[in-house]
Amino acid sequence: MELCAHTTISPEMKNMYRVSVALLLLVASVVASSAQGLIPAVWQGERGAVLKVVTADSATGNFNGVYISNPAGACPAVPFDVAGRTQGHRVVFRTSRIWTFDCRLTVLWSGRLVGRTTLAARWTATRRAADGHLVRARGTEVFHRV
Repeated sequence: MELCAHTTISPEMKNMYRVSVALLLLVASVVASSAQGLIPAVWQGERGAVLKVVTADSATGNFNGVYISNPAGACPAVPFDVAGRTQGHRVVFRTSRIWTFDCRLTVLWSGRLVGRTTLAARWTATRRAADGHLVRARGTEVFHRV
């Protein structure tokens, strides 16, 4: 009695299996590389601000870190907490400084990775003025991996 029957696989079937495995590996590597595009890394903005991504979850795309504001801005070289998420080449994050009254500000960022070394983003900053009303400002920033 033979326990294992030997079957021959046609060359076309072998090629189909090889192509399927190669395609699966390609898709897995693209997903892994886009999720890790920001992480861990230090990025410097064109105006001098620094974004440092410290921790990340490659399964969800969530990341955390520190943002140090523009050294020539209204709040020079001030640290902000960072929390965000990547999805493919899209990046969204929030910088906030709510533990102190000086430079108390929240900024929402939305952008995309352009290659592996550039992050182009738009931002909307919100702060409360001395009279209590909300003040908003908008702009753009381009970060380059350091």
